[in-house]
Amino acid sequence: MDELELSFISNSPVESQQLAEEIANYLTAPLLILCAGDLGTGKTLFTKSLAAGLGYQGKVSSPTFNLVQEYQGSPELIHMDLYRLQSEAELATIGFEDYLNRNAIILIEWPEIAFNLIPADFIYLKLEKLAVGQRKISFQAEGESCQNLVERLKNNVNFGN
Repeated sequence: MDELELSFISNSPVESQQLAEEIANYLTAPLLILCAGDLGTGKTLFTKSLAAGLGYQGKVSSPTFNLVQEYQGSPELIHMDLYRLQSEAELATIGFEDYLNRNAIILIEWPEIAFNLIPADFIYLKLEKLAVGQRKISFQAEGESCQNLVERLKNNVNFGN
C-alpha cells in the first residue's frame, strides 16, 4: 500500500477543536499518532480537543515538563511531549518502548528523536500555520491499519474542504 494523506484547512481554533473532536469518533486503540508542527501551531489544543472527543472530562495539559500525561478511560490516552529530550537514549528513562506496547491511543508531540523506535504503523499528524488563526491539518498514514483509518476519515469526516 502507498502512503495515504488527508488534509483539512481550519480557519480558527474553534474549527480545529471541532475537527479533533469529530476525528476522535473514529479512533480505536492501539493507535500511534506522531504530531509535528512549529511552536504555536496548535498541537496541544488539538490533543485537548481529541481527548474531549474521546470523552475525557478532566483537565488535559501539555506534558512539556513531565514528558508524559496519561488519561485513564476507554480507550486510554497517553500524551507525550519529547521536545526537551536531547538524545534517543533519554527515551529509556521514561519507559518509551513500554508505552508503545500499551493498548492505548498514544499521541507524541515532537517525535523526531524517537523515529528509530517507532513501529511501522502510525499516523503522522502535521499542523502548519497558514495565516493568523488558520491552520492546515494533515494526516499521513503509514502501515495498513492506519491507512484504513485515514481512508475512513476521508470517507466520513466532512469538514468544509
